[in-house]
Amino acid sequence: MRILTSIGIALLLVGCAGKIVPGKAPKVMPEKEVLDKHIEEQKTAQKPKQKTSSGVTTKQVAKAVSEQNATLIQKIPAEAEEEIFEEKKPSRFANAELISSNPYKVTMKTKKFAFSDTGFMNIYDKLINLQVFSMGKAVLDMTVSLNEDEICVGSLCNTKHGFNQTFLTGVYPDTLVENVLRSKPIFGGKNLKKMTKGFIQKIITPKYAVKYKIWPGNVYFKDSLNHIIIKLRKMPK
Repeated sequence: MRILTSIGIALLLVGCAGKIVPGKAPKVMPEKEVLDKHIEEQKTAQKPKQKTSSGVTTKQVAKAVSEQNATLIQKIPAEAEEEIFEEKKPSRFANAELISSNPYKVTMKTKKFAFSDTGFMNIYDKLINLQVFSMGKAVLDMTVSLNEDEICVGSLCNTKHGFNQTFLTGVYPDTLVENVLRSKPIFGGKNLKKMTKGFIQKIITPKYAVKYKIWPGNVYFKDSLNHIIIKLRKMPK
C-alpha cells in the first residue's frame, strides 16, 4: 500500500513538470498598490481641461470677458467720461457767497469766438461767473477767480495770462478781464478821465489801441488794433 501511494505521488510530480515550458519564466502579477498608482497617473495625464457647459474652457471664457470689458470701455463716449469726471470735481461755487446776479446783453469778439446774446453775470465774493445763452444753449460759461490766478471757460481752466494769450492778447495785464467785468479801471488807471457818471480811458501803443468806457449799466471795451470787443449792457430783471 505504501509502495503504491509513493508511485502515485511520483507520477503526479512528473506530470506537472511536463507542463512547464523550458526557458520561459512564469508570469508574475504586480502588487495592487503599484497597479493602483499606475492607473491614477494615467487618469491624471489624460484629465481634460475644465470646461463650461458649452464645451469652452474656463480660461477661454475669462479671456473673452476681459476683451469684452475692454471693448465696452473704449466705446464710452467722451461726453460721458467728461460727465463722470465733472461729477467728481469739487464745485467752484461750493464755498462762494453770491453777492449779485443780473441779466446782461453781452457782445464779445475775440480770436476764438464772436457772439451777441443775453446772459447772466453772477458776482460772488471770490469769483465772477458770466453765462451767455443763444436759443437756450450756453455759448459761454466763463468763471474768473478773484483770489487765484485762474480763468475757466467751461471745464477748461488756464492762468489769467494764459487766457489773455489764447483769447485776447498776451500784452494785456492779467487782471484786465476781471476789471472789465467789475467796471473798474484797467491798465492801472492809465489815462483815466472821469465823467459825470462813470469814466473813460484811451490807451494807444504799438501793440494795442484801447478805448474803455464805463457808465451806469454799461461797459464798453474795444481794441481796434487787435480787433477785440467786449460790451455789456445791463437789462431789467
